[in-house]
This record gives sequence, structure tokens and C-alpha cells, in this order.
Amino acid sequence: MKKFFFIIFFFIIIFGCGYTFESTKKPIHLKITSICIPMIKSTSSSLGFEAELTNMIRQEFISHSNLKIVPEEQADAILLAEVVNIKREPISYTIRQGTYELTNSRWLKVKMIARLIDRRTGKVIWRAILRERSSYSVVAQVPDPLATRYNEQKAFESIGRQLAKRIYLRTMERF
Repeated sequence: MKKFFFIIFFFIIIFGCGYTFESTKKPIHLKITSICIPMIKSTSSSLGFEAELTNMIRQEFISHSNLKIVPEEQADAILLAEVVNIKREPISYTIRQGTYELTNSRWLKVKMIARLIDRRTGKVIWRAILRERSSYSVVAQVPDPLATRYNEQKAFESIGRQLAKRIYLRTMERF
């Protein structure tokens, strides 16, 4: 009996359960070889970041997959995304002379709707509402709007990288 269990155990070890930890660089359960990633749209009142966010998403696909990024008429799938909301919310304050408060740090929150569409059939492959946030410092000792803007830009870059990874994983790994 021990010999039987040893043989079964040996075959399980040799043949495993089919999981692999090596990336194939191709989408799982999806037959596409090319993708179109047009410029991200924004209905937010904060403008000027769409090109940078689009570039981050394209870079994620270029760096980690074998999918070709092509114009819409040549693509198997089209990734459409829109930033619908950007919020800045205070995290902490400093009280000045007991009369007013200054913000020390803020949350930058971004809400995006994204969907991947099969160009041949027009069918939506996946659709998601994505939310990400990052904190940044407000330079309040000597008010410096340029330093605060720089910190906010770094927070946005962090959010952009997170969104790009989530979109990539949703497309390639299907979760």
C-alpha cells in the first residue's frame, strides 16, 4: 500500500497540477495578437494628464506582453478608458495661531472606467470601474505652489502606474 501511495505521489510531483509561474506574454483565454490603445479621455475638470496616462498603459503592454500596439483598423481588440473623476481630499492639517487650518497632506483620488472590446464582433470582453489613490505633501510652511504641484504630479504618476498594471492584468491574466 505504501508503494502505491509513493507512486501516486511521484506522478503528482512529476506532472503537477498544470500551474506555471512563467509568463507566456499572451492573454489567457483570449485570442488576440494586437491591441489599440487610443488616448485616454477625461470628463474631469483636471486636464493635461491624458497623454501621460495613455503612455503608461502602452508602456505596460510593451514591457510585459507580446501584443502588438497598432492602429484601430489593424487591432484585434480596442482598450477604451475614461477618467471620470479626480478628487483632492485633505489628510492632515496644521493649526496656525489658533485661527485657521492649513493642509499638510492630501489624497489624490482617480476614478476611471475602462473596457476592452473585440474589434471584430464589437463585444465587450471586460469592463471595469477602477479607483486608485495616492497621498502627497502640501508645502505649507512657506506656501510654494510649485513644490505642491510637483508632489501632486508624483502622486499622479504613482496612480498612473497602478492603473496601468491593473488594466494590463485584467487583459492578460483575466482577473
